[in-house]
Amino acid sequence: MTESTLRIDKLPMASLVCGVLGFLIPVVGALGVRTLGVSDEDLGIIIGMIVAQSAGLLIALTGLTLGIVALLRFRKLGKRSQFLLSAHGAGLSLLACIYFIRLAIIAGSLPQIHNISTDIEDPPVFTTAPTLRAESSNPLAYDSERIGPLQREAYPDLKPLVMDISRSELHGRVKRALEEMGLEVTRDDLAAGELEAVDTTFWYGFKDDLVVRLREVEGGRVRMDARSVSRVGRGDLAANANRIMEVMERVQSS
Repeated sequence: MTESTLRIDKLPMASLVCGVLGFLIPVVGALGVRTLGVSDEDLGIIIGMIVAQSAGLLIALTGLTLGIVALLRFRKLGKRSQFLLSAHGAGLSLLACIYFIRLAIIAGSLPQIHNISTDIEDPPVFTTAPTLRAESSNPLAYDSERIGPLQREAYPDLKPLVMDISRSELHGRVKRALEEMGLEVTRDDLAAGELEAVDTTFWYGFKDDLVVRLREVEGGRVRMDARSVSRVGRGDLAANANRIMEVMERVQSS
């Protein structure tokens, strides 16, 4: 057996290893950030996470390339076991590539904003959140002129919720919805008709702040507005908009 033949025989296993690593890197990165207890000031960890995601894609692409080469080679040689191993390596690497590319497509299709409000002209104001955020956290101020047009284009269906029930009943529904979603309620002011909460993201444990405002409007109805802001990162992959819409859907259905 020649040296070149030995190198070719290692291609299926190399492809499989690359595919496994492509999946493990984001998982290990998430566990690492959670274990280290990332805070708003740990920007180095966040940068490291981005580098790890890039490395994961590169490794997965390498595994896919090696797998395809091995598939073609061992199909021609008629080596079934090596061919099947190559297929597994190429398939796993392809799935990892799809995961990373999908993230990139989502990020590229959304504006780089992380401060979302149902009321663009008069956004709800945070009272407790400023005391919980680090100095290096994203600012809480909502720039209506800059963010407003971007938000309207990206999330045209994100609007206030108006319900024909009392403010106290709606307040109770909102609080239950927040608790059911696993958010930590940090302010519950029934008199003011406001609630604040902190949501910890599933994978990386990043914290986002949410405020809900309830106001009585014409006809005895109550208008619900909400604002959600990420503490770190330029974009949010629609996490803040999705969070607000989930709260409103739960409130409507309760």
